[in-house]
Amino acid sequence: MDLTRRDFIKLIGGGATGAVIFSACGVPDEELYFQSPNKLPEDQVTGIDNWYATLGSNGEGLAVRIMEGRAKKVEGNSDYPINTGAHSYSNEAELQMLYHPERLESPIVRDGNRGSGKWIEIGWNDAYQRINEQLNTLGYNKSRFITKPLGGRSNSIISAFSDELGNSLLSYSPLDDSNLIHALNIITGSANIPKFDIGHSDMVLNFGMDFLNSSYSQAMFGREYGKFRTSPRGSLYHIEPRLSLTATNADEWIFCQMGTEGMIASAIAYVLISEKLVNSDFAKKINSKDLSDFAPEKISKLTGIKSDKIVDLAHKLAKSKHPLVIGGDIVSANTNGSSNMVAIYGLNLLLGNINKEGGLILNPDSPISDLHSSKTISSYQEILSLIGDIDSGTTNSLFINQVDMNYSMSGNLNIKSSLSKLGLIVSMNSFVDDTSKYADIILPLNTQFESWGNDVPVIGPGYEVIGFQQPIVKSRFSNRGRQSGAKNAEEIIMELSNIMNLKNKYSGKTMKDVLMDDAKEIMNFNRGSIRANDLKTFWNGLLSRGGWWDVKSTVSKTKKTKLKKWPNINNPEFSSSNATYHLVPFKTTVSDGTLAKTPWLQGLTDPLTTIAWETWVEINEQEAGKLNIKEGDILDIDNGNGRKIKAAAYPNPATPPNVLAVPVGGGQSTGRYTSGFGANIYTIMNTMYDPDTGAHAWASNKVNIKKTKDSIKIPKFEGRFEETKRDPHHHVIKIKSSDSDHSDH
Repeated sequence: MDLTRRDFIKLIGGGATGAVIFSACGVPDEELYFQSPNKLPEDQVTGIDNWYATLGSNGEGLAVRIMEGRAKKVEGNSDYPINTGAHSYSNEAELQMLYHPERLESPIVRDGNRGSGKWIEIGWNDAYQRINEQLNTLGYNKSRFITKPLGGRSNSIISAFSDELGNSLLSYSPLDDSNLIHALNIITGSANIPKFDIGHSDMVLNFGMDFLNSSYSQAMFGREYGKFRTSPRGSLYHIEPRLSLTATNADEWIFCQMGTEGMIASAIAYVLISEKLVNSDFAKKINSKDLSDFAPEKISKLTGIKSDKIVDLAHKLAKSKHPLVIGGDIVSANTNGSSNMVAIYGLNLLLGNINKEGGLILNPDSPISDLHSSKTISSYQEILSLIGDIDSGTTNSLFINQVDMNYSMSGNLNIKSSLSKLGLIVSMNSFVDDTSKYADIILPLNTQFESWGNDVPVIGPGYEVIGFQQPIVKSRFSNRGRQSGAKNAEEIIMELSNIMNLKNKYSGKTMKDVLMDDAKEIMNFNRGSIRANDLKTFWNGLLSRGGWWDVKSTVSKTKKTKLKKWPNINNPEFSSSNATYHLVPFKTTVSDGTLAKTPWLQGLTDPLTTIAWETWVEINEQEAGKLNIKEGDILDIDNGNGRKIKAAAYPNPATPPNVLAVPVGGGQSTGRYTSGFGANIYTIMNTMYDPDTGAHAWASNKVNIKKTKDSIKIPKFEGRFEETKRDPHHHVIKIKSSDSDHSDH
């Protein structure tokens, strides 16, 4: 049977429910070789475009157009279950990451003092030998490895290397969501984040989760929200101290005081139980007397929500056929964040919607036992312990994989000083950032579109999914020879392990070998979206579809909840009792700052303010009037501990009087498109954390402001151009018919 690549893609593109037996097709090898255009010369010389499936850095399935050896356009993979053809704007920036002019082209070693910016190019073997010699001198067991959150085999390989050094791998994210993961584990009894079945819900009560601006998959949540708003239209009620993007799309935004969301959830629980509005198994275990301290009239003043509004929300939840209660982001980022989150998601237990349509749909464990998603991150308390170990000399060498600690951690920690005490710093990065500029050796990385990998979605669709990522273009600097150019992080670690004689199950293998081992294990299941009788055909199917999934592999039996009684809600603590305003950090188009290197995302305007290329502070319009603050006035934002940043004022009538909202991601000191743009809000954050989980309480900051003498014109679209003049009655411009036009001539 003759079958072209295009026909093959049509054949397998029938949707997530289809299963294709490839061995019956007799597909020629050359039609299915999807690894790289260097094996497909027609991509480079004929001017014919081809599309290749891979994964984005946020776990979405992508289809990328390749023309003459270059990646040209990114689209969503319509076959991939997470985003089903849509894709987030962050994936568009992968092209700019790939062709970024500041990418490192070879391993470099510092030539001068740390931070001097002086580097010498060296070869890969030289870099490995230098690292090995230094570690032999300093001691393996005094080395630590810190990385951005990793999933799939990337996490397995780097974790194995860290274990061989004698210490567990640390993962760090600036705005961590570990309290969300902790709470869901207690409520559902599962370590996997469930699917929030917004699309099938008729009422969603949302405590602060800005899911339309999500760090996971905006496309996934966008699809769910679109279904939710179609007939019959669902109702969204959003409780949060700031008017976020998701809040603006709600039927009703309800302001609450910072850190009181758990009390509000408990008050709703009190109404549901005391009025016998719910009869789930868990509801029968809860006595309303145990919740009497949270009666709506008792907590109304403290929370800022009227008691009748709390009662109304409880009644609406009870009347809904498919209610869903969710929460996250700022709500989980207080010193009482974990108890807040347990109370919020505990409402789903009362409503009895666990693993039911429109509720929390449980995700099954990965079919490969040691293959996990990137959701698990170390607690902030563990990261603080690492800093303490460096300062004390317990840790004297550090591997850093794409973590900009010096930029994204509190200025009170003085990370630069801690780094100076290390005997060896090895950074793995595609760029020189605010942390890697203090490294001794930088090992350059391939970008997403040049790398092999696989992943388990952080938030799955309710059934088993494993995504596969392939290099869709040649490594950009491969023409520089074997001893130069960039490499995959996993490849670096496996090669370095061989030099250091570290032995584990990945020894002597390449990343492709490891992925093919996973493919073989999946093939032996003989189920799901792809089936084949031989590994080569199965492997080609994986790459062409972007992964494997089995829609029948759902969770049929729910696990027992770990919540025995209603949680105790702790009072929130804040950084300064003398400060006036709560500081609310939030993400914009550059996420937490990791995407700020791309000018396209820097120039993509914030959807609410239309501001770009600047750090602004949202302040209540009336409050600004009292302080004689106008738009564009530069304000000093003081954390009370001697640290300040400057930001341009943006008076907003929707900002509460006691809140200042400032985006993260600006103020980096390195990079053509980041240095000199905006201010770094991380420097004025405190180091407080939730005592129950160790999660960073990044929303517990209080600050004061002072107007300076400076002012700027904020770069934004809103209000920059006058509205087009209108003349609906044609008093100024007379419109003639075509007939009259002809008669005039």
